[in-house]
Amino acid sequence: MSGERPALLLAEVEARASHTTFADLERFGDQAEKLRTHEGLRRLQHVVSLYLGQSDYDKARAWNQRLMARATALDSERYRTIARLNDHMLAYQSGDDTAVEKIRETMDGTSDWFVRTIATRYYAASRLDEQQLGESLRLLATVQAQIPEKDPDSDVAQSGVWEIIGVGLMLLNDVQGATDAFTRYELDYANNDWPRPVFDSIYNLGTMAIQVGDVETAELFYAAHNRLTQKANLPGLIGFNAMMCARLATLRDDMPRILACLEAGEPHLSSDTSMQVWMWPLQVIALTRAGRVGEAEAIMAQWNTASGKPNGSMQSDLGLRANAELLFAKGRHDEAMELMRLYNQQLTLRQARSYSEGIHQITQDMQEQLSQRRRQLEVEQANVRLQAAMIRGQAWVVGISLFFLICGIATAVWLWMQSRELRRARRHAERANTAKTQFLANMSHEIRTPLNGVVAMADVLHRSDLKDKDRDLVDVIRSSAGTLEGLLNDILDSARIESGELRLEAAAFNICAMLEGVQQLWNVRARDKGVQLDLLGCPELDRVVTGDVARLRQVLNNLVSNALKFTDTGTVTIRAEPLEGDHIRFSVTDTGVGFDEAVRQRLFARFQQADESITRRYGGSGLGLSISQNLIALMGGDMNCESQLGKGSRFWFDVQLPAVATQAADENAGRKEILLDQAVAASSGLGLRVLLADDHAPNRKVVEVLLEPLDVELTAVVDGQQAVNAFENGYFDLVLMDMQMPVMDGLTA
Repeated sequence: MSGERPALLLAEVEARASHTTFADLERFGDQAEKLRTHEGLRRLQHVVSLYLGQSDYDKARAWNQRLMARATALDSERYRTIARLNDHMLAYQSGDDTAVEKIRETMDGTSDWFVRTIATRYYAASRLDEQQLGESLRLLATVQAQIPEKDPDSDVAQSGVWEIIGVGLMLLNDVQGATDAFTRYELDYANNDWPRPVFDSIYNLGTMAIQVGDVETAELFYAAHNRLTQKANLPGLIGFNAMMCARLATLRDDMPRILACLEAGEPHLSSDTSMQVWMWPLQVIALTRAGRVGEAEAIMAQWNTASGKPNGSMQSDLGLRANAELLFAKGRHDEAMELMRLYNQQLTLRQARSYSEGIHQITQDMQEQLSQRRRQLEVEQANVRLQAAMIRGQAWVVGISLFFLICGIATAVWLWMQSRELRRARRHAERANTAKTQFLANMSHEIRTPLNGVVAMADVLHRSDLKDKDRDLVDVIRSSAGTLEGLLNDILDSARIESGELRLEAAAFNICAMLEGVQQLWNVRARDKGVQLDLLGCPELDRVVTGDVARLRQVLNNLVSNALKFTDTGTVTIRAEPLEGDHIRFSVTDTGVGFDEAVRQRLFARFQQADESITRRYGGSGLGLSISQNLIALMGGDMNCESQLGKGSRFWFDVQLPAVATQAADENAGRKEILLDQAVAASSGLGLRVLLADDHAPNRKVVEVLLEPLDVELTAVVDGQQAVNAFENGYFDLVLMDMQMPVMDGLTA
């Protein structure tokens, strides 16, 4: 099963599910219920179907009642029927087999194509449960052909059909087919503008990897499923996650892990009868291997009396194996061997039957097409002798078969050539993107070098004795250069993050000192706007921790800058509060303009603003939030926001900042005092000796001008080798070194 397509699908689904939550889905449903249009009903059905797919029956039932109420209020017969179908499916999944017939009656009796599609999807899913793969795939193929191309509900219908097709192909162990089907379900037809915190495809593909014995891929999919399950924390998902873990452990023959997996899934597994028939045999096998035969016998007795285990099913096969393990542990080896022989026989038979069902469906469809063509020929030649009609009919059949064969071969060759071209185009695009990112990073460095000279010289001019008109001109240069420098810094950070070259630097720092510094930095701007800037959480969090203080300060500065930018009156509040362990939550809340849910969905994308007028009115490149979110992700944290239009916004992020031992903190403080003493000595004009290594003449001139007011003896060289020679031949208090120089670069020096 290993390959690019399952891995790419896994990455896409996990990324999509990680950026939304079931709380977002609930809010989406609440907003949909307020809509008095057909669109509101579509959105409510979206919420019901997701909870139904997660086996969260209580939530699905509650939302379906709300769907029925809105459909009744809006007099929508389509969605009243769909709500009844949802009730039938809930009843079936809760153990009521009679509900399947009601679903089939709706499927056969409705004239509404959308209702028929949903009913067929539900009925086909029940056929898969009964191992009727051929019937299920035939029904899905038929109803799929009836879906209109241009209709607001077409993509929703296609997405649902492809999901069940993927499950059917998964049961046939058709890796490529199932992956293609789930890709269509997840990416081609699903509306990812709506909250979709589900990740069924990860479970299905992981289960298929277990079925075909691909341990490495199964572990990869289980790891992603486990991460997302812990985040969602839904009872049904926890149960499915535990079963996936246990089946994977069975594949590895890891009995202690089986027990650990099943224990982690309690009590969700015990409350779901459909999962018990899977759980009990695995428990019996693991307990027997662990020598706990008495416990295993008690569970086996429960399983032997339970209903819902059709002969030849995977659950029934597991039961035979579990009974065999028990008999073997009790010394009844002959009986155990007989059961294992029967287990292997039924397992082989079931696999062959499943495969045969799929092949039979394909051949049956071909036979139906050929039969239709044959009947047409017989009608056209009704007055011709029977023998001649049969000969011509056979010739037509052979010709059509050869035509289909040639077309099939040509199609396969064409698809292979197209896939090769697509892979080549993707590799080319990846190389181009890498080159673009590297070029952007290099150009940002190259532009910032002369820009530093502009900023520094403007500062020197500003401090000199100038006429008022000249000072105004210099201030314009300083302001423009500062704005350009900020934009270049954002572009450089974005390029470094995209290319994977940005590295975090952990050091000890005081949380409150950092927060107070951020507050002091923005106090002047807040006062100028008449906005109150508050800091909460200190001195309660007055502690020394380890982390990248520069990047944390960068994120906080960006959030405070945005808050002040969009707040004309009221308050901006910086808050820090402890969470579990070493985790700390930082938040910035304002009383500004705010934004709606549609804006929140795309706010963290690069070059995004709330609307196109934001840049013209407030300024900014739209990179800040994207960079901040990526920085927090690099620290292992998470960033999010909430807002109400016209009432303000709140941005927060959680990061882990381990506390520093007292001794390490004191040593760090001592080092800071030494550096402070050196800085004071330099500013007091004690004659410090400074070595400058830079191959760029304007840069050397900038440093020379900046240090000119101080009592500093400056020695300048143009490459790293000269810097090493100068340092070996004399004493210097400070070395200023460029990284990229000829002969020898700064890092080597």
